[in-house]
Amino acid sequence: MKELKQNILFLGEATLNSYAQVFFSRNKAFAVLLLVVSFFDPWAGTAGLISILTANLVAGKMGFSSYYIKDGSYGFNSLLVGLGIGLYFQPGLEIAVLVILSSILTLFICLFLQGVLAKYALPFLSVPFLLGIWMIMLASSDLTSLGISERGIYQANEIFSLGGQKLVNVYHFIQNWEIHESVSIFLKSLGAIFFQSNWLAGLLILIGLLFYSRIAFTFAILGFYIAYFFYILIDVNISGLGYTFIGFNFILTSIALGAFYLIPSPYSYLWIILLLPIVVLTTLSSVHWFAPYRLSVYALPFNAVTLLFLYILKLRYQPSEKLQEVQVQHNSPEKNLYYFKSNAQRLSANVFTDFQLPFIGEWSVSQAHEGEYTHKNEWRHAWDFVILNDEDEQYKNDGDFVEDYYCYNKTILCPADGEIVNILDGIPDNKIGQVNLNQNWGNSLVIRHNHSLFSQLSHFKENSFKVKKGDLVKKGEVLGLCGNSGRSPYPHLHFQFQATPYTGSATLDITLSHYIERLGKDVILKSYTKPTTNTKLLRGEIHPLLSQALGFQTGQKFTLTVESGLDSKLIILEKNWDFKVKSDAIGNTYIQCLQTNSKAFFRVEANVLQFHNYLGNKRSLLYYLYLSCYKVYLGYYQDLNVTAEIPPNQVFSARKLFLQDFIAPFYIYLQSNYQLKYQNKKEGINSEKIELSSKIECGYSTKREHLTSEIKIEDGASLQIKIIRNGKLIEIKCGNMQAY
Repeated sequence: MKELKQNILFLGEATLNSYAQVFFSRNKAFAVLLLVVSFFDPWAGTAGLISILTANLVAGKMGFSSYYIKDGSYGFNSLLVGLGIGLYFQPGLEIAVLVILSSILTLFICLFLQGVLAKYALPFLSVPFLLGIWMIMLASSDLTSLGISERGIYQANEIFSLGGQKLVNVYHFIQNWEIHESVSIFLKSLGAIFFQSNWLAGLLILIGLLFYSRIAFTFAILGFYIAYFFYILIDVNISGLGYTFIGFNFILTSIALGAFYLIPSPYSYLWIILLLPIVVLTTLSSVHWFAPYRLSVYALPFNAVTLLFLYILKLRYQPSEKLQEVQVQHNSPEKNLYYFKSNAQRLSANVFTDFQLPFIGEWSVSQAHEGEYTHKNEWRHAWDFVILNDEDEQYKNDGDFVEDYYCYNKTILCPADGEIVNILDGIPDNKIGQVNLNQNWGNSLVIRHNHSLFSQLSHFKENSFKVKKGDLVKKGEVLGLCGNSGRSPYPHLHFQFQATPYTGSATLDITLSHYIERLGKDVILKSYTKPTTNTKLLRGEIHPLLSQALGFQTGQKFTLTVESGLDSKLIILEKNWDFKVKSDAIGNTYIQCLQTNSKAFFRVEANVLQFHNYLGNKRSLLYYLYLSCYKVYLGYYQDLNVTAEIPPNQVFSARKLFLQDFIAPFYIYLQSNYQLKYQNKKEGINSEKIELSSKIECGYSTKREHLTSEIKIEDGASLQIKIIRNGKLIEIKCGNMQAY
């Protein structure tokens, strides 16, 4: 019985998402509105619903991805074909059979195109709908037993049969409203996406679009009116646009390229201004191509221009930071934008995620990228590391001997898991001030981390290697000792990333995901950036307590108990909360609240726990765990500062975000900043305790505290969190956070 209920809920969600996906959405309220609009013609609406159910059931029975079924990706093209058939033909049993077969055919086309276009990271859009509906329309002349629908010709009669004279009076009242021709065409074009040729349907969709996405709403209007005025500019008879209502091509192209597949920005607005005239020309020409076959172009211009533009963006040798493709799709222009802004450094950089600094203790960068002495041209992306004393000197005594240098003979560690693919040894250390230009790199090794990423470490001490060629090495494993061989006037460690396994290869410009930097008396966690000259770096070591408590592993289950502070305005009145760590079909890891089904998505890289998205009820205890531990370094350094920016939509109410959403592509004034401070580490004879504190400040011109937390972790992975929000205290405790 429970399984049957789950299957029904799954199918219901997949059905609603299939409606919403027509507008690139997964908003359930918007989906319900679109479902209602589709039933303005009851038979067309029924045919569309049958198509969705057929496609999703067949995809499920055939064993295709439940993720894409639930997402609506396999259903929305069949929905459009069903709506088209339902509107074109008279109702009947034969048509119901045709709808079912057509939806299966459309599903097969969809699956085929997904397999082909996935190689190029391109969406299949509504191409399956086009191919499916064209096949049916071309065959319709031979389907003589199927009656062509006359619905829409005598609309008053049809409305009378549905609701009598009162409904007819309402219809005439609305039809007599005087609205500008362009507004009428715009609304009818919007309604035509769901095969509705009246502007009331378009108005309802526009209202739904406004509440689903303010950015998409703006682009829908912008795209249509750019095209409308271009028609006037080139002196093309606009009556064709008004008669066929193919203006939805301009609306969908504008939303897709301006707001959905690209991060909304001033540059995406500019590109829409340039691209929409191209869509108009494509529309005008394709109408003539299909006229001899008596076929409508439907959404062909939208599909052609959108796919063409997305494809050529992927051919860019150096993608522009001003026109960014969406890398993590949240099915909402606002969420895509806010997520990107909060993760811009990680998403826009070439990041090596599983990396640690290759030394023990504190070292300094004596030369960084584009160095003063070396690190030039194709070898410019590299670092040199040394050890400095409190007076920022590299050596003791007069520094005349290699042994005087603090980094000489110090242990060098493996920066990341890999395989030793090249070793060069047997080169003696230079005397201070001298260099060996004949054996430039000195004693060096190269590590393969994956098929296209290698790292090189150079200037080791002769015969100090603890590994050999072919060895598989782990992050933190000892490689050898720092020396002064090769082009090295004084002892130091040279480190670089490269694309080939040879010593001295050209360098790659790689950003480090996380590392610890000492800035005066402060210790700061730096993320998704590159160390610069004279910065002082510390290799972080993971702490067992923090790792056990917050290093969440897939399959882990745990329970949090609310000790005090249950308040119906802040949190659902539940004392014990159960959680499970899971991963989805595309590899995203998340914590799921079993009471509310809410999800907090996270990643752990370079010993840093970083939450990056929250979906679900914000009165769940999971939401408070998400905010309190938004970013945590899983090692311990006294007074370490960790900072991050939380996307505004995760903190601010929908009311406050409404205006912000409209101008977000140009300026974000609602800020929410997270800070975590490492307070104390207490060690007893039989126990150990770590204390952290975090806070979130948010607002516009004046920041105010949104939430503060005190986090305590003790032996046995016992976790305690005291949270203050809106002056109310919530105390949380978990006896054991370890995986089991």
